[in-house]
Amino acid sequence: MKKKKIVITGENRLLVDALRFVLESDCGIEAYVGEGTESDVLKEMISAAPNLLVLCWRSADAAAVQTVREAMRRSKTLRVLFIIKENTPELFSLAGEITGVGIMPETSDLTEFKNAIMSLLRGERYISRGVLNSPQHQEEPEKRRDLLADITQREREVLYWIAKGLKNREISKKMILSEKTVKNHVSHILKKLETEDRTKAAAIAWEEGLPLVEEEFFSISTLRAVIK
Repeated sequence: MKKKKIVITGENRLLVDALRFVLESDCGIEAYVGEGTESDVLKEMISAAPNLLVLCWRSADAAAVQTVREAMRRSKTLRVLFIIKENTPELFSLAGEITGVGIMPETSDLTEFKNAIMSLLRGERYISRGVLNSPQHQEEPEKRRDLLADITQREREVLYWIAKGLKNREISKKMILSEKTVKNHVSHILKKLETEDRTKAAAIAWEEGLPLVEEEFFSISTLRAVIK
């Protein structure tokens, strides 16, 4: 059976190395350490195609959460575990929207860490009791539908630029596509979002947080190897 591949990243290198050791020695899982900025690691995971990404972050702001959401839209098999000091409403919302997202406090023990990993690899959601018992969250996250889930990666990129206020001609230059191709993408986007209004489509994109993702994340050619 092929070993599962997990990428771990975070500012606390001692914690990252300890988790990597546990995965490799106790769980028999192939673990790598992602180095660089949050954006670097999230872009790299598209090409590295891990089964699970472990993010040891202090917190996850709206931009980081939306970038993870976009990455999970692209890779339906990707699972993500957040090990954090501070929970955020955006992160809690993500956990309610996508199965395969886990959240646990940095103070959790190694047994819970292994349990969370195994739950996520089975395709389940994992929310630590330490998170649910926090003052901000006293119950499971509310499940919601991702309005952009049925829109292709290329269409989401077009929608990204629409939400940024660009016209078709400007988008065609950004994406190195013909203006006719961009127009066709726009037509498909409006149909899938059940609207004839370009402005309404942009509003939905902002509601879903798509424009919060860094521009470079949509440029796959900018990927660089950061996994050691």
